[in-house]
Amino acid sequence: MKLSKIVAVAALAVFSENQAQNYLNYNLGNAHSHNDYMQEIPFWQAYYANFGSIEADVFLVKGKLWVAHTEKELSADRTLENLYLDNISKQIKLNNGNIYPDAGKKLQLLIDIKQDYKTSLAALVSTLKNYPEITGNSGIKIVITGGKPQPSEFNNYPDYLFFDGDLEKNYEADQLKRIGMFSADLPALVKWNGKGIPRDEETLKIKSAVNKAHMQHKPVRFYGAPDFPNAWVNLMDLGVDYINTDHIPDLKKFINAIPKNFYKNTKEYATYTPTYQSDGIEKKVKNVILLIPDGTSLPQYYAAFTANKGKLNVFNMKSTGLSKTNSSNAYITDSAPGSTAFATGVKTKNTFVGVDHMGKALAQIPDIIAEKGMTSGLISTGDVTDATPADFYAHSDNRNSSEPILKDFAASKTKILIGGPTSGLSQENIQKFKEAKIDLYQDLKSVPKINNRTLVIDPLASQRITSGRGNWLADAFDLTLNDLKNNKKGFFMMIEASQTDGGGHSNNIEQLVTELLDFDHVVGKAMKFADENKETLVIVVGDHETGGLTLLDGSLKEGWVFGNFSTNDHTSIPSSVFAYGPNSKEFTGLFENTEIFNKILAAYGIQK
Repeated sequence: MKLSKIVAVAALAVFSENQAQNYLNYNLGNAHSHNDYMQEIPFWQAYYANFGSIEADVFLVKGKLWVAHTEKELSADRTLENLYLDNISKQIKLNNGNIYPDAGKKLQLLIDIKQDYKTSLAALVSTLKNYPEITGNSGIKIVITGGKPQPSEFNNYPDYLFFDGDLEKNYEADQLKRIGMFSADLPALVKWNGKGIPRDEETLKIKSAVNKAHMQHKPVRFYGAPDFPNAWVNLMDLGVDYINTDHIPDLKKFINAIPKNFYKNTKEYATYTPTYQSDGIEKKVKNVILLIPDGTSLPQYYAAFTANKGKLNVFNMKSTGLSKTNSSNAYITDSAPGSTAFATGVKTKNTFVGVDHMGKALAQIPDIIAEKGMTSGLISTGDVTDATPADFYAHSDNRNSSEPILKDFAASKTKILIGGPTSGLSQENIQKFKEAKIDLYQDLKSVPKINNRTLVIDPLASQRITSGRGNWLADAFDLTLNDLKNNKKGFFMMIEASQTDGGGHSNNIEQLVTELLDFDHVVGKAMKFADENKETLVIVVGDHETGGLTLLDGSLKEGWVFGNFSTNDHTSIPSSVFAYGPNSKEFTGLFENTEIFNKILAAYGIQK
């Protein structure tokens, strides 16, 4: 291999290792409003978006500098003064000498000279004499691009004017001081159109240009660059300082979301190695463990898989499918009908818990299997009356009716209910539980052993894993399993990771991934029990997807992931289904979410 190729490969390797850190270095100061004068509200839209750079093209006509893309577009009310200089001056006075209220924020005004630079710059210098608050302001940099003087002429112009550098030129030290930044024509450099990633040789060309600018301690931008999220991601990867855009609101939203859209895992763990001895065989099962990571589908799983460096217990399950999540009255479900479908085999309305679309109570898995002498337990990292756990023990046409929902637990055949605090724990309900001989505990650690029907309402359950919940979910699983497995007829257990959904709603990829990884530990425990027991079916399925997550970048080697969300609510994306153990092959293909219920009963050998 030639030395040049060895160096190139080494450079790419170093770039790949360091790119994870690049995103976090970007803020709106790196945003450049390209052809800003073509925006619906020139200057102000970029200014109020806190952009660090704004561009205006100018033509000299009758001694005045007019702003337009072409001479044909010149308009009487669009001068450099009234669109930009007057407004900049106004903000400086308003902000006590600073361009932005935050004194640390700076603004670059890039002026593109479209005609003879000598006469245009002379007019600009003359005009700027009326704006000493701009020319003498350290928070504002005026950079000339387009028509500009030769480097040897830079010193003929006032010190407050800087010039756009050419990467093909070599500048003397005093000339380099007048370079405000370097710009380059991206389409002239590479053929990459912003989709996917640049080819290796294109990456090297871009990176070499960036490095050349940075070695001279100057920022760099590329004009003609593709202008959409995947392109922005790649340009950030490559260390480009200014991101060109004509889409100010979109880039603002994208950059502001970077801290919540980027996550690097620091707690990698080894997954359980399944034996597959009873996986997929056709035989009646005694036990079913249903694990529900709220608000998840394939993008969320793959984000967690990436963060754990290519390992996830749920991905060790060979039987996979897709569950259609729509409710009886909406294309996009909420959790109440989503899990009611799992618990009862019936689609119902949004907000309805354990009842059909008319409000009639439905038979749920815990009650159905109790008739066969089997037992059940429910666990959630959310409110014990949240929709998902409630769907398995309560009946209500309003998922927010916490007190009557919790009251239904007394009449349910469910033996164990464990979760977080609820406003439904009234004195009346406490008395109901006493009458029903239900043991009530205020935290998981205070439960020595489960003997009777048990309700645990633990504040720790509702904390995020990053806020100190620790191994609570795994401990709740162990406590519940140690009791349920003693029933010789069999059991049903439902475990919900509630706060994965919160990560989608808040568009917070750290919350989403850390909660899902915590959940995946329990998936591994369930698979291990299934291997040891050989009569247990394990199912993993989300009730819906939340956030419309798109994965834009990541590293399986480094354990980091960078995503973007399209909404802060649920979507209609089908939920991924994974199954392990006897009858797991029944959970392949695309099917209605109600089929989860039917397939569970069939696995038990129970006729509906």
